[in-house]
Parts: sequence; structure tokens; C-alpha cells
Amino acid sequence: MKIRITPRFDINLSKKNPQLKIKIKKQVELLIINLRHPSLKLHKLSGDRASEYSFWIEGNLRITFMIVDNIILFTDIITHDEY
Repeated sequence: MKIRITPRFDINLSKKNPQLKIKIKKQVELLIINLRHPSLKLHKLSGDRASEYSFWIEGNLRITFMIVDNIILFTDIITHDEY
């Protein structure tokens, strides 16, 4: 699958420190290889975000995404409490 990003995701990613970006890159690589890798803790969201999924980066930080026409669209980088 290909990965695309939303402007919101890009803005929030630019605010993260370089060490965190390394962890994000590692988790994204795992996602590409295996959506169901246990360390991603991937799960479907509910409510207003029922069309999205979330996977773990560290602590309570998550990346949210949608799958559209075989493309993974990263929508945001947020804490678990924010969704």
C-alpha cells in the first residue's frame, strides 16, 4: 500500500522532535510491512472518527489514518486522549 498524508498530519509532524521522528519512521515501516504487527496496537476508532484507525508510536501518542482505495492516508498525530 502507498502512504499519503493530510496537511494537518504534515503540520503536526513538523512540530515533533527529531528523536520522535525516528520512532515514527520505525512504526510506519512496520505498518507498511504488516498492518497487524503487535507493536502497532492498531485499532479502529469510533464515533465521529469511525472511518479511521489508530496505531501506537509511544506513550499515549498515536497516528490516525484511513484506508482509501488501497492508500493509507495519515490524518493526524495525536494523543490517545484527543480522540
